[in-house]
Amino acid sequence: MTAGRTRTIASPLMAVAFATIAACSPGTVGVEAARSDRIPTTTSAEPVDPPDDSPPPDDTLPSDDTLPSDDSEAQLPPSSEPEVPLTQDEIDELVAELTAGGFCDADDVRDEGIVTAMHFVVQGRLQAPCYVDQPGEGDEPADVVVDDDPRLVAAWESLVAVTPNELVSDISLLAGFEPCSTCDTLAFVTILDEDSTFFLLAVDVVAGEDDPDELRLTMMHELSHVFTQRSGEQLDVSALGAAGCDTFYNGNGCFTDDSYIWAWIQEFWPPEIRDTLPADGTVGTEDEGVDRCELDAGYTGSYAARHPEEDFAETFSAYVYDVEVDPALGAKFAFFDRFPEFASIRERARDLGFAGTESNFDGCG
Repeated sequence: MTAGRTRTIASPLMAVAFATIAACSPGTVGVEAARSDRIPTTTSAEPVDPPDDSPPPDDTLPSDDTLPSDDSEAQLPPSSEPEVPLTQDEIDELVAELTAGGFCDADDVRDEGIVTAMHFVVQGRLQAPCYVDQPGEGDEPADVVVDDDPRLVAAWESLVAVTPNELVSDISLLAGFEPCSTCDTLAFVTILDEDSTFFLLAVDVVAGEDDPDELRLTMMHELSHVFTQRSGEQLDVSALGAAGCDTFYNGNGCFTDDSYIWAWIQEFWPPEIRDTLPADGTVGTEDEGVDRCELDAGYTGSYAARHPEEDFAETFSAYVYDVEVDPALGAKFAFFDRFPEFASIRERARDLGFAGTESNFDGCG
């Protein structure tokens, strides 16, 4: 992932609005999805019981008598600050201040190729482009973009068509790029502010147009890295290291007791595997992922087997779009079924005819 430069929030409006348009945590800086991450296998198995609401110590899993009933609702954690809708004048003022503050900067994406367009996202809604590549600016995009990049807009619309606003609104900036000759990143997320609340999602518009199925999977993968790491709700970013973390430290913070990722880790990443992961929270090596993948068919591929967060993200994208996977992934699919906010995304995808989306997950086992 591209490491973004941080900006300072100067005005009162910007400070208040950041809580509204980007109430999320930094995610895992360095998390990205390459085109080579995936290939198909077979279908899911029967569901398993949900995790305990109060996670046990690292070396145990929840007991059956502490599990919530099937009709209990596992909703998104409430935001510490209720969302206050902004008026259009406030949105316009905010966008102007963000632009003046250097948040719409093509240099944050340019390492991956030619930046075609950038848009702020306010309360889950795409705003007019704050940057559009123009002829004569030194870049030479394959398709000259005059007023906007329709490929980028189409990519965004494919995401919001199935995703509820409370999840997608954590993204604050969207960018499109045409990749350099040696670049193979289809999409990535990064943070741009000092408070770790402002997320940039960047998309390879060329590859996305060539393979819409893979684009949908990758954008859902990246989105999961955002909503699973909301500062305070999902991740305690004040944690200084793994030593002071009783759950799991990912390099940017410590997952909260009731976070999605900690529940996932307790159920699918036992201590004997967690103890082999890098202590600084970074993703394991390619060889480590391959080794785990060869021993366990319960991963979508070797990339997922490298780290719990990648496992969650890859499996979540497969779940949403009903990708054909190995039956060993049935328990992981059932995990998502227990959360209404996730099941609703899958239902929307099915309603739009995306069930059975083709992928290039390489499979395991």
